[in-house]
Amino acid sequence: MLEVQAALRALSTEIDRLDGLAADRFGLNRTDLRALDLIAGAGTLTPTALARGLGYTTGGVTTVIDRLEAAGYVRRQPDPSDRRRLVLCPTDAVAQREAEVFGDLALEAQAIIASFDASQLATILDFLQRTGEATARDADRLTTLQSRAATSTPSGDGR
Repeated sequence: MLEVQAALRALSTEIDRLDGLAADRFGLNRTDLRALDLIAGAGTLTPTALARGLGYTTGGVTTVIDRLEAAGYVRRQPDPSDRRRLVLCPTDAVAQREAEVFGDLALEAQAIIASFDASQLATILDFLQRTGEATARDADRLTTLQSRAATSTPSGDGR
Protein backbone atom coordinates (compact mmCIF):
# COMPACT_ATOMS: atom_id res chain seq x y z
CA MET A 1 0.00 0.00 0.00
CA LEU A 2 2.83 2.44 0.77
CA GLU A 3 4.28 1.84 -2.68
CA VAL A 4 0.97 2.82 -4.29
CA GLN A 5 0.79 6.00 -2.23
CA ALA A 6 4.40 6.82 -3.08
CA ALA A 7 3.79 6.15 -6.77
CA LEU A 8 0.69 8.35 -6.72
CA ARG A 9 2.62 11.15 -5.09
CA ALA A 10 5.45 10.77 -7.62
CA LEU A 11 2.90 10.85 -10.46
CA SER A 12 1.37 14.01 -9.03
CA THR A 13 4.81 15.61 -8.91
CA GLU A 14 5.52 14.68 -12.54
CA ILE A 15 2.11 15.96 -13.66
CA ASP A 16 2.82 19.22 -11.87
CA ARG A 17 6.20 19.47 -13.61
CA LEU A 18 4.62 18.69 -16.98
CA ASP A 19 1.91 21.32 -16.38
CA GLY A 20 4.57 23.96 -15.79
CA LEU A 21 6.44 23.01 -18.94
CA ALA A 22 3.23 22.82 -20.96
CA ALA A 23 2.12 26.25 -19.73
CA ASP A 24 5.46 27.64 -20.91
CA ARG A 25 5.03 26.02 -24.34
CA PHE A 26 1.50 27.45 -24.61
CA GLY A 27 2.81 30.85 -23.49
CA LEU A 28 0.36 30.85 -20.58
CA ASN A 29 0.43 30.75 -16.82
CA ARG A 30 -0.83 27.62 -15.09
CA THR A 31 -4.25 29.05 -14.24
CA ASP A 32 -4.81 30.04 -17.86
CA LEU A 33 -3.69 26.59 -19.02
CA ARG A 34 -6.13 24.99 -16.57
CA ALA A 35 -8.88 27.24 -17.90
CA LEU A 36 -8.00 26.31 -21.46
CA ASP A 37 -8.10 22.62 -20.52
CA LEU A 38 -11.61 23.06 -19.07
CA ILE A 39 -12.81 24.87 -22.19
CA ALA A 40 -11.20 22.44 -24.64
CA GLY A 41 -12.47 19.45 -22.67
CA ALA A 42 -16.02 20.75 -22.78
CA GLY A 43 -15.89 21.92 -26.39
CA THR A 44 -17.71 25.10 -25.41
CA LEU A 45 -18.15 26.57 -21.97
CA THR A 46 -19.90 29.60 -20.54
CA PRO A 47 -17.82 32.09 -18.58
CA THR A 48 -19.90 31.23 -15.51
CA ALA A 49 -19.12 27.52 -15.84
CA LEU A 50 -15.44 28.34 -16.33
CA ALA A 51 -15.45 30.51 -13.21
CA ARG A 52 -17.01 27.65 -11.23
CA GLY A 53 -14.46 25.19 -12.58
CA LEU A 54 -11.60 27.44 -11.57
CA GLY A 55 -13.13 28.50 -8.26
CA TYR A 56 -13.21 32.14 -9.40
CA THR A 57 -15.88 34.79 -9.51
CA THR A 58 -17.29 35.63 -12.93
CA GLY A 59 -15.57 39.01 -12.70
CA GLY A 60 -12.28 37.37 -11.83
CA VAL A 61 -12.43 34.98 -14.75
CA THR A 62 -12.83 37.79 -17.29
CA THR A 63 -9.09 38.53 -17.17
CA VAL A 64 -8.31 34.86 -17.77
CA ILE A 65 -10.63 34.81 -20.79
CA ASP A 66 -9.08 38.03 -22.11
CA ARG A 67 -5.59 36.50 -21.93
CA LEU A 68 -6.71 33.27 -23.62
CA GLU A 69 -8.40 35.25 -26.37
CA ALA A 70 -5.36 37.50 -26.86
CA ALA A 71 -3.15 34.39 -27.14
CA GLY A 72 -5.42 33.07 -29.90
CA TYR A 73 -6.65 29.99 -28.00
CA VAL A 74 -10.25 30.99 -27.28
CA ARG A 75 -12.94 33.04 -28.92
CA ARG A 76 -16.16 34.35 -27.47
CA GLN A 77 -19.29 33.49 -29.44
CA PRO A 78 -23.01 33.96 -28.90
CA ASP A 79 -24.59 30.93 -27.24
CA PRO A 80 -26.62 29.14 -29.95
CA SER A 81 -29.39 28.38 -27.45
CA ASP A 82 -29.53 31.91 -25.97
CA ARG A 83 -27.93 34.63 -28.07
CA ARG A 84 -27.87 37.01 -25.07
CA ARG A 85 -25.19 34.81 -23.50
CA LEU A 86 -21.66 34.07 -24.60
CA VAL A 87 -19.84 30.77 -24.83
CA LEU A 88 -16.12 30.22 -25.01
CA CYS A 89 -14.84 28.07 -27.85
CA PRO A 90 -11.31 26.75 -28.33
CA THR A 91 -9.64 27.72 -31.59
CA ASP A 92 -7.78 25.38 -33.93
CA ALA A 93 -4.55 26.63 -32.36
CA VAL A 94 -5.40 24.63 -29.22
CA ALA A 95 -5.45 21.27 -31.00
CA GLN A 96 -2.23 22.13 -32.82
CA ARG A 97 -0.42 23.11 -29.65
CA GLU A 98 -1.82 20.13 -27.72
CA ALA A 99 -0.52 17.76 -30.39
CA GLU A 100 2.90 19.41 -30.21
CA VAL A 101 3.08 19.39 -26.41
CA PHE A 102 1.16 16.25 -25.46
CA GLY A 103 1.16 14.11 -28.62
CA ASP A 104 3.97 11.76 -27.63
CA LEU A 105 2.57 11.31 -24.14
CA ALA A 106 -0.90 10.55 -25.53
CA LEU A 107 0.51 7.84 -27.78
CA GLU A 108 2.51 6.33 -24.94
CA ALA A 109 -0.51 6.45 -22.61
CA GLN A 110 -2.63 4.68 -25.23
CA ALA A 111 -0.04 1.91 -25.44
CA ILE A 112 0.08 1.59 -21.66
CA ILE A 113 -3.73 1.44 -21.44
CA ALA A 114 -3.82 -1.20 -24.18
CA SER A 115 -1.48 -3.38 -22.10
CA PHE A 116 -4.20 -3.95 -19.47
CA ASP A 117 -7.23 -6.21 -19.79
CA ALA A 118 -10.80 -4.99 -19.27
CA SER A 119 -10.93 -6.10 -15.63
CA GLN A 120 -7.68 -4.34 -14.79
CA LEU A 121 -8.86 -1.20 -16.57
CA ALA A 122 -12.10 -1.25 -14.57
CA THR A 123 -10.06 -1.38 -11.35
CA ILE A 124 -7.76 1.41 -12.52
CA LEU A 125 -10.74 3.53 -13.53
CA ASP A 126 -12.41 2.98 -10.16
CA PHE A 127 -9.21 3.95 -8.36
CA LEU A 128 -8.76 7.09 -10.46
CA GLN A 129 -12.38 8.20 -10.06
CA ARG A 130 -12.46 7.63 -6.31
CA THR A 131 -9.08 9.30 -5.83
CA GLY A 132 -10.24 12.25 -7.95
CA GLU A 133 -13.40 12.57 -5.86
CA ALA A 134 -11.40 12.44 -2.62
CA THR A 135 -9.01 15.07 -3.98
CA ALA A 136 -11.92 17.33 -4.96
CA ARG A 137 -13.48 16.96 -1.51
CA ASP A 138 -10.19 17.89 0.14
CA ALA A 139 -9.76 20.88 -2.17
CA ASP A 140 -13.30 21.98 -1.24
CA ARG A 141 -12.45 21.57 2.44
CA LEU A 142 -9.32 23.70 2.08
CA THR A 143 -11.25 26.32 0.10
CA THR A 144 -13.79 26.54 2.91
CA LEU A 145 -11.04 26.86 5.52
CA GLN A 146 -9.35 29.63 3.52
CA SER A 147 -12.65 31.46 3.06
CA ARG A 148 -13.34 31.30 6.79
CA ALA A 149 -9.82 32.49 7.61
CA ALA A 150 -10.15 35.38 5.17
CA THR A 151 -13.44 36.54 6.65
CA SER A 152 -12.56 36.10 10.33
CA THR A 153 -11.13 38.99 12.27
CA PRO A 154 -7.74 38.70 13.93
CA SER A 155 -7.99 37.85 17.60
CA GLY A 156 -5.59 38.09 20.44
CA ASP A 157 -4.64 41.69 19.74
CA GLY A 158 -6.05 42.84 23.10
CA ARG A 159 -9.15 44.57 21.70
